[in-house]
Amino acid sequence: MPLKTRRSRSLFGLLFVCAAIALALAACSSAASAPAPAQGNPGINTGAGVAGDKGVPVAAATAAPAALPGAPGATGAPLLNDHSLIIKTGQLTLQVSNVEGSTAQANGIVTGNGGYIAGSSRGGDGDKLSVSATYRIPVARWDATLDAIHHASGGGTISIVDEQIQTQDVTAAAADLDARLTNLRASEQALLGIMARATTIADTLAVQEQLTTVRGQIEELQAQRNTMGDQASYSTLTVQFQAVPKTETTTAASGWNLGSTVDDATASLVKIGQALASLAVWVLIVGGPLAVLLLIGAGLYRLLRRIRRGKGGTPATSV
Repeated sequence: MPLKTRRSRSLFGLLFVCAAIALALAACSSAASAPAPAQGNPGINTGAGVAGDKGVPVAAATAAPAALPGAPGATGAPLLNDHSLIIKTGQLTLQVSNVEGSTAQANGIVTGNGGYIAGSSRGGDGDKLSVSATYRIPVARWDATLDAIHHASGGGTISIVDEQIQTQDVTAAAADLDARLTNLRASEQALLGIMARATTIADTLAVQEQLTTVRGQIEELQAQRNTMGDQASYSTLTVQFQAVPKTETTTAASGWNLGSTVDDATASLVKIGQALASLAVWVLIVGGPLAVLLLIGAGLYRLLRRIRRGKGGTPATSV
């Protein structure tokens, strides 16, 4: 058997074994849903140059590409205290008399401690004004920053309405990602070694396909690992600044006016006087004639009774 044929069969045997390894790694590296990466990784050129026709040596295609982000030698997200990775988040609701001043003071506290403002929103006005701010705070400065925000009154009054702090230990998940990244990088190096011995375009393309798959998995897992490190290095705090609502006494006093009340009372008295005067007019104009008619009617009635008694022989009694 020619030497070139034996080398080709040996190479395809290595390719078959390598493909099986890559497929196994791909199956075990399908991660559960993880937080979307906060920062994207630079794109990686996974292609390799191909020159010449089939059967022609392609030495240019065997050159190893540049190192990947997160490849051996690249630094991953740090573990706190070299053994733990804790993600801390918090929600804080403050009721303040000076919303604008308190918000500005809290912003200065966060930036002064090495953090930054990740986002903010506002709504309403006056005693309905509300401002929400999301802060990213270095984990080492979390307690000091949170305590300072508790006193960010902006020169007015402040009270804590609600506060919730959550912590999540992701050390095990980070260690699992690190182990899977190590295995995938080892598979990548094996594929690069096989590519270096490829002598035809077909062999190179077969290895390149596997190499692209492995590198895609490395990028995905590295993004998840970087997100964990970012969330653990900078804790997230969302603060809601609410204006102090007006009390019932203040609201009632602000809606009362002495002059207006006097005017309303005077107007009511005038209306009552007008009603009484109208009643008197009706009594004089309508009631007078009616009273006269009633008196006339009563006199006629008594006269008729006397006449009837006289005809019946009953002596009339003097009244």
